[in-house]
Amino acid sequence: MASSLQSLLYTSRLAAGYGPTEVGRIVKQAREMNAIHGITGVLVFDGDWFAQYVEGMPETMAVLEAHLRADPRHSDFRVIDSGPAGPERRFPNWVMGYADGDIDGCGLDISALAQADSYEALQRFAQAIKTLDVL
Repeated sequence: MASSLQSLLYTSRLAAGYGPTEVGRIVKQAREMNAIHGITGVLVFDGDWFAQYVEGMPETMAVLEAHLRADPRHSDFRVIDSGPAGPERRFPNWVMGYADGDIDGCGLDISALAQADSYEALQRFAQAIKTLDVL
């Protein structure tokens, strides 16, 4: 049976006028909403850029992407990879894992990630996340 899960990997910047404390609000809101809607994933923030991988049912993911694009806290929103996910969730226990790229030192260069092709970007992201003890 083919997977009906969809995934989304994107990058964006924290929009002008928002400080680092806003990131905590974003994570809190994402955890609440993702738990309700059956979305799992992880967010990395390096002090300027976000990189996020999320997965869920197709309809839910379409709504999430629309909300992310419209969220004034994000700018320079760029989809790196979107489409059918594998047969199992990559992060089944994380309604929203979070890593501070500056502090956690995951080695993820988000601006370079945005320039890579989708396969390479997903591989880089997955490799960096393996090194983290994500909350």
